[in-house]
Amino acid sequence: MIKTITKLGIGVALIFVMYQEILVHNQVTEIKEAVVQTNTIVKEIILLSNTPYSLENDYHCLASNIYWEARNQPLLGKLAVAQVTQNRVDSKKFPNSICGVITQTRFYPSGRIDLHSCQFSWYCDGKKDEPLQHEYISYERSFEIAVNFITDRPIDVTEGSTHYHNDRVNPYWTADLEKVVQIEEHIFYK
Repeated sequence: MIKTITKLGIGVALIFVMYQEILVHNQVTEIKEAVVQTNTIVKEIILLSNTPYSLENDYHCLASNIYWEARNQPLLGKLAVAQVTQNRVDSKKFPNSICGVITQTRFYPSGRIDLHSCQFSWYCDGKKDEPLQHEYISYERSFEIAVNFITDRPIDVTEGSTHYHNDRVNPYWTADLEKVVQIEEHIFYK
């Protein structure tokens, strides 16, 4: 009887050890996959941060929008501008990419941008869209915010807003939208 109980105890212990080994193996596999995925993202970000400025990838497009629209705002204001951009991407009423949303405009038959018809005024104000040389640190900070925003998608502080404007103006389109929140000088609508 004691031999049977001992054998049974050893069998249960072996099953428990095997089960623990399987759990550890699965956890190690998940960690390895996470490391590979993280390394891939880091390599992509390093490549992008060393890429000359352009409006051909979502990181630089979002960084440019944050820079031009909110470089004088605190972090919350910059995140709100990023969120409006993403809310538009998620909406069926706007293009389905960050760069598509930011560069959305009308064009003249000649192919030139119809100035002042853009969703974001900085894109079609007739000036160069590259960051100002003396403010490049501000652009770099905007780029970091864009990368973190795209990677981590923080909570939407704009509650789904797809529009905003500076509090010094009163655009005609505000009558058709619901005011959601004001962050510093920007008023957000959905």
